[in-house]
Amino acid sequence: MSQLPVDQIPARVRELDLKGAKVHHLPDWGSYDDPQKLAVIRKIAEMRGRDPRIAQKSVAILKKARVKPRQYDKQAAALLKWVQTPKNVYYVNEPGERLQDPVYTLNHGHGDCDDQILLLCSFFESIRLPWKLVISGRKKSTGQKVRYIEGMPYPRDCSWTHIYCMVGTPPFRPTKWYFCECTVEGVPLGWDVVSGDHRYLPEMSSGGGPPRLMRSKPAPIGYKPKRPPRGKAVSPAYGSIAQAIGTTVGQSVHGDKMLDWKKLLPTILTGVSVAIGTQLALDWVRGKGIWEKEGNVATRLSAVRKESNKGLVLGGLYVGK
Repeated sequence: MSQLPVDQIPARVRELDLKGAKVHHLPDWGSYDDPQKLAVIRKIAEMRGRDPRIAQKSVAILKKARVKPRQYDKQAAALLKWVQTPKNVYYVNEPGERLQDPVYTLNHGHGDCDDQILLLCSFFESIRLPWKLVISGRKKSTGQKVRYIEGMPYPRDCSWTHIYCMVGTPPFRPTKWYFCECTVEGVPLGWDVVSGDHRYLPEMSSGGGPPRLMRSKPAPIGYKPKRPPRGKAVSPAYGSIAQAIGTTVGQSVHGDKMLDWKKLLPTILTGVSVAIGTQLALDWVRGKGIWEKEGNVATRLSAVRKESNKGLVLGGLYVGK
């Protein structure tokens, strides 16, 4: 496949090669006139619409949605819904203008409005559904919401803030056209950005007055904040156990690590108990310590045999003299 047609833009273009996926940074994008921007976006979508990978993805989406062949309205709605879904393509604003290859958007699952439109229109192109690009904004003089549909007379004195598209059905000779807004999850095929409520699309808001400093809500009545923890157990990286035991409660260990006796004392007591129990068991077997006068295990067993006139019962079995 050929590269994106960004070489046709008479401006500074810097290519970002991200592991083979082509993304183009356009620092002068804001200085181009809007029909030129739409022409570049159209060429990218048309090119990728002929990519077999885009066609395979389009058909996979339609099959999963159980859309039958020649149900063109349902095909358009299924593809629009898939692009709208954040788990497929997460809408995110960009720091400066980038144009993502639709294959890149598919692989990485994010993009802004022009990236999502590039992907959606390439889907439409791959199954031969006709489409047109649409931009929306406001009249500078009146603040009225307006739109520009690709191919119509271009209106002046407008501030454009958003891009979406239209799709026509049936193919070849469309008799119906639907608006497609792919950055707002759940809006149906045919929902119009300009006629819709600006709450769905903050970009279309006329502004909410001067900036305000937002504060957190007051705490509920009776709320008591939790006390911060007194400290954390000392890890080996901050000193030995002997150093930890020798540190007074509340004293800092290596500057920022505090000793937590509530966690440390049970560990110490458990270790001491295990050590004492083990030593007592060994003394009993060897006949030392408090069992020194009685001798070891073998000596005590021998004494028991001598004192028994009837034999010694071991493990439930009788052993004779």
